[in-house]
Amino acid sequence: MRVICLGGDGFCGWPTALHLSASGHEVTVVDNFARRRADEELGAGSLTPIASLETRLAAWTEATGLRIGFSCVDVAADYESLVGLLTEAKPHAVVHFAEQRSAPYSMKSPAHRRATIDNNVDATHNLLAALAETRQDVHVVHLGTMGVYGYESVPMDIPEGYLEVTYPDRDGLLHHREILYPTRPGSVYHLSKSLDQVMFQFYA
Repeated sequence: MRVICLGGDGFCGWPTALHLSASGHEVTVVDNFARRRADEELGAGSLTPIASLETRLAAWTEATGLRIGFSCVDVAADYESLVGLLTEAKPHAVVHFAEQRSAPYSMKSPAHRRATIDNNVDATHNLLAALAETRQDVHVVHLGTMGVYGYESVPMDIPEGYLEVTYPDRDGLLHHREILYPTRPGSVYHLSKSLDQVMFQFYA
């Protein structure tokens, strides 16, 4: 399959790209290096130095003979480039890791809160709008977080995705429907993930 890995330079995206490439898929990594810039801002480098993406890609080809493509696109801000990439690459699947990944970072200041929402919500919506515009039948894989359900002190079983509810209408007749399990985000980061799931439901 042809697979685009958004946020493919990141903690989850890079090993995912390697696994997909090693499994025989044609992989393109998309990243704008926002994670690296956030690490520089915080002065919080990795205990194990992380080589540049260019170095990582070259090392992968040297070690395996396989090639992973790369495109530098800000998925949240550059919609036209995203549309162009999808049109040209015609992926069978998109793995979406292109989001600010830290709950504490999302709560540092008003600017960090706004940046988290701007990046995470716009990245997801731009991807979905671009897929709708280009009319491609693409599987989308997205990384969520349990934190959207809150931080309950009492253990509870959470249904997978949807909850069956029964409710009376104005005439007292009972109706049944499925709803997304109610969210209780504990940070702006988790709020952005809660908004993601509503967008996925709508576009699906």
